[in-house]
Amino acid sequence: MKKSSVNLLRTEGFASFSASLSAILVGLLIGFLVLLASNSTQAAGGFSAILTGGISSRKNMGQVLYFATPLIMTGLSVGFANKTGLFNIGASGQFIAGAFAAVYVGVRWTFLPGALHWMTALLAAMLMGALWGIIPGLLKVACNVNVVISCIMMNYIGMHTVNNLVTNTVFDSLNNQSQKVAASAVLPKMGLDLVFRDNTRAPAPMSGSSSLSWPAYSFMSSCKRQNLAMSSRPAVTTATLAAMPV
Repeated sequence: MKKSSVNLLRTEGFASFSASLSAILVGLLIGFLVLLASNSTQAAGGFSAILTGGISSRKNMGQVLYFATPLIMTGLSVGFANKTGLFNIGASGQFIAGAFAAVYVGVRWTFLPGALHWMTALLAAMLMGALWGIIPGLLKVACNVNVVISCIMMNYIGMHTVNNLVTNTVFDSLNNQSQKVAASAVLPKMGLDLVFRDNTRAPAPMSGSSSLSWPAYSFMSSCKRQNLAMSSRPAVTTATLAAMPV
């Protein structure tokens, strides 16, 4: 029994888990020290809010899942590629390209009826993200270009390209953000708005369906009730996904 426990501690999985847990604990410790340095009287309360805020109510839990899902799925896409022997550092560029495709279809393709609209937006996001990811692969095969370098370059190309596309296609100059997607392009809630809400508050802006494929959901959940936002100032042109609850 003792020998099996020792062998478990030496496994690669345990080492990976330990490293991740240590990184989280160190990050929390540094954050607490920063809180102490900035305001020692409220540091304990602020730190407690960080630890328990996301689970203090059903609505807060829903908000955490709502905003974390696209990031989790994008991170898993990197992990999946790594298991195949590839280091995909271009996930952020692929994500933003797919997100723009979903928003564009959601805003412009209003001729699509009913559920076909949001389904098409999902497919457009997956297709655009895949096409953006193919480019570094083709460069590697055809010209032996380092995948890490080309992926990093594609991230910046994607960011600035999407900025320009948003400005020229779906930009709302009055509110300095992209236009809202049509109601028919919003994912069905499937009752999640009733699950993740407080009894005395309005439903949390949760969406999505467990019947959807998770890679597709990760793109559309970031675009539903959100907009691809961009600053109009020349010095700040980074494309981001800004939460805009309807």
